[in-house]
Amino acid sequence: MKTKLFKTSSFLLAGLIIFSACEDEADVINLGDAVGTWELSGLTGKYERLIVTGPDIKYSADKHDLVATWKDAAGFAAVTGADAALVTAATNQTLASFKAGDNAPGFPREAVFDESALTATGIKMTVDLLDSKSADTKGTYTVSGTYPSLRLAEENCLTYLMIPPPQINDSGDWTVNYDTGVFELSPVVDIDQVLPPFDDGKFTVNRDVTPAKFTLNFLDRDSHDSKYSEVKTAWNEADDRVVTGINALPLNAGGGFDPTASTDPSPEGYIMNAALAPWGLFLTYYALNVLGETVAKVKDVKNPLTDLNGDGAITPLDMVGYMHADNLAEGGGKTAFGMPYAILVDSTNPAAPAVRDDSATDFALTGLATGAGGKLKWALTGVCMPVNETIQFNSSWTEKTQ
Repeated sequence: MKTKLFKTSSFLLAGLIIFSACEDEADVINLGDAVGTWELSGLTGKYERLIVTGPDIKYSADKHDLVATWKDAAGFAAVTGADAALVTAATNQTLASFKAGDNAPGFPREAVFDESALTATGIKMTVDLLDSKSADTKGTYTVSGTYPSLRLAEENCLTYLMIPPPQINDSGDWTVNYDTGVFELSPVVDIDQVLPPFDDGKFTVNRDVTPAKFTLNFLDRDSHDSKYSEVKTAWNEADDRVVTGINALPLNAGGGFDPTASTDPSPEGYIMNAALAPWGLFLTYYALNVLGETVAKVKDVKNPLTDLNGDGAITPLDMVGYMHADNLAEGGGKTAFGMPYAILVDSTNPAAPAVRDDSATDFALTGLATGAGGKLKWALTGVCMPVNETIQFNSSWTEKTQ
């Protein structure tokens, strides 16, 4: 069966549904109205991917973290003389975590293609459903055409669309039951195939219209390590396992990572959060210093940070109060990154400390000499996750006329 790392089981791959058969020499139709040459005219694919774990599964882990790394971490270490590994460890941000049983990021996913969308995405499928040669044998099918292929670049866990689309040349056996409306597909097993095996597809044929119409709905489950047994006899972990890769997220209008946004995913962006409101909602250089100092001071055994504002929790607001008190006492405090408290917090008004917002500009290493801040740019580190996949395909076809 097909190699799953390169399995064209993306939501675009939906063109997976094609059939063929062979008419007997006497031109006697045994498989009825479904026999013919059909062209794909519509497709819907609903993809389910659940993360799995296990001792013999590649990329298996108790938890998969999507980590954003500060793009200037290495440059900062070089300029300041700090240990590069420590800077990276101190500044890395975990944006999301995934574990076994969770939906893979971006799933469930449904893609709907009408005729124009099929053309726009390069999906073009023609299936010949050839008749059986006798009443007690199955028909044969061939499938040809092109389809977009979703593939995984393992070196950076990037899932990408292969263009131009590859060719499909599938073949095998098929049969139908007009009483139950069941369609069965059996791909040839000794060559790579795009279409999965199934024996419980549902079909309809309408020859009261010209050109005739055909529909086929089926569940692709040969990439699911327990459901596979419904359609085939053996599971090959190396070949049948699907791996999901994520190394990019959509960006919102401010350029921040936002899984809910509708833009094309990007591997680089800002980190934004409502808790970062004092810094324009961005994780800026000043914000990073305040947040990092909060963590450090909570762990300070000599003079630990306490709940200064009495709200029941030790937060960056308490750190701002601590910095303000230090400013008023002219203590000259600095963060672990060497930023003076007096730059991070404006203590001009003794009764009202003000956080300095540095989100108006982007951070630049040259600004370190003057205490300038700015929005920090982050790059995502790709994550590969093994999954169990099922795909529900609903397809429509139009008979090809000469």
